[in-house]
Amino acid sequence: MQLRKLSCPYWSTLWYPLLVLALAILLPETMFAQTSPGASSDNPDTFVLSGTVVNSVTGEVISRALVRTNGIAARNVFSDSEGHFQFEGIPAGQIILTAQKPGYYTEQEAPEDFPHAITIGPNTGAQTVKLTPQSAIFGRITDPSGEPIEHIPVRLICRSLHDGRKVWDPRGMTETDDDGHFRFASLLPGTYYLSAGPAQSEGRILAAGEKPTTGFPHLYYPGVADLSSAAPIQLTAGQQAEADFALNPVPVYQVAGSIGQAPIAFGLLAYTSSGDELMLPMKINSETGTFSLDSVPAGSYVLKAVSNRDEQHLLAEQKINVTSNLENVRLTLAPAISIPVVVHMQGRTSSVRAAGFNSEDRPPVSVSLLPTQPNAAENYSTFELRGGHNVMLVQNVDPGGYTVKLNPQPPWYVQSASYGQANVLYEDMTVAAGQNYPLDIVLRDDSATLTASVRTSDNQQHLVSVVVAPQPATKAGARVLQGESSSVTFTGLPPGDYLVYAFDRVTGLEYSNPEALEPYASQAAHITVTTNQQTQVSLDLIHVAKGE
Repeated sequence: MQLRKLSCPYWSTLWYPLLVLALAILLPETMFAQTSPGASSDNPDTFVLSGTVVNSVTGEVISRALVRTNGIAARNVFSDSEGHFQFEGIPAGQIILTAQKPGYYTEQEAPEDFPHAITIGPNTGAQTVKLTPQSAIFGRITDPSGEPIEHIPVRLICRSLHDGRKVWDPRGMTETDDDGHFRFASLLPGTYYLSAGPAQSEGRILAAGEKPTTGFPHLYYPGVADLSSAAPIQLTAGQQAEADFALNPVPVYQVAGSIGQAPIAFGLLAYTSSGDELMLPMKINSETGTFSLDSVPAGSYVLKAVSNRDEQHLLAEQKINVTSNLENVRLTLAPAISIPVVVHMQGRTSSVRAAGFNSEDRPPVSVSLLPTQPNAAENYSTFELRGGHNVMLVQNVDPGGYTVKLNPQPPWYVQSASYGQANVLYEDMTVAAGQNYPLDIVLRDDSATLTASVRTSDNQQHLVSVVVAPQPATKAGARVLQGESSSVTFTGLPPGDYLVYAFDRVTGLEYSNPEALEPYASQAAHITVTTNQQTQVSLDLIHVAKGE
């Protein structure tokens, strides 16, 4: 087992980069770095914008990159053989300058770089546009003797950020080739985890009707059974990481069983105890309600049957521990868990309204359930017409732990929210089969408004990200708005205490985690807002990219 790092960029998107590459190859060199037709360089009301496209890792110039301006003027040019570009006839105002080339991520996509507004005028200097080379993970999977394991499924997941929260993102699946090799290209810098299996043992020819007695289980790199013990693969820009690992064969068995509501059409899914969906050979007979799985490697699994009857979603789930052939595994379909959402609206006027099971109006709040376990699905609130009334529900929720994310529409804010005995503003909720708790939410509309202005070292307008973090921290996390440094306004703030930060960027910052914000707390402003208050705060800009 080894982890070796090299440098090699790769491209991620599909047709557009290929089109750019084709243009870069086919167009003559004299067309690179030219301005768009009709641009005038001698107009006193317009200006020239020039610069260089460089590799953000090596600093080398990048030729034949497509450079774009958006904003006050929309233009396209290619960089020349020295990486230089030039736009003429750009009117005064603000533009966003970006670049693209196959094998690199744009500034919008790469976490280290974010496009900033450029003020066009007589003092605008030459610009440097950085492109981040793409990364890759590759390797070889073998058995203990070093023989390749061919055609075994390999999966890649990434620990990334979404809305300032760490989430698990699947990044694809492939199979090893005849020599046991696999490859995942077009990757951003980040933290990745590999897993492989299960697959039947290869390398020998079986007689007709004979079944294999061994196979390869599902394991995480570098050869462990669960995600918590897996080794992360840290990718930097432009890096390749080699991740070779070996799988030990284990006995395989047959698993057979039935569901109790036959005949009924149903689907059957198999998962590891960590929630990874597996591809196991299986047979289903909807007429008899029976199923069988062949060549199941020894280990612990979760079987899940899904079906629909009378427009109702049905679900059955059963944990199994496979150490021998299993028969008569029984799955009983039952209605999937649906959580009713009851919303109480407390307005400032005498016309206080309540929205719940019998409301004609949709309350101004949406609900998301974010799973605390990897590989689990998020759930979102929906509305259904039942008995002539709109009903707000979170449907088809799997048992497990969830962080509740509530998104009220200003001026409304969440005063309280509970699920059973859990205060979901400050703790996660646990959903179990057989529970019948509603998610109970109280909204108020006497929220506060906060306007932030940001001081910059050059006294120029900049695109900034202002983060408002409640104190003490809540499960809702911090709120972030992006805007011009002169004025960023938050509405719908609940009364209370906050730390307010102004960052040059928040891409790559886990701002919903109080621990991630702690290093910047000394540069934040502490404020207290009350009901219906309109307040202002002045902030110093924090340069995250410089580690300040």
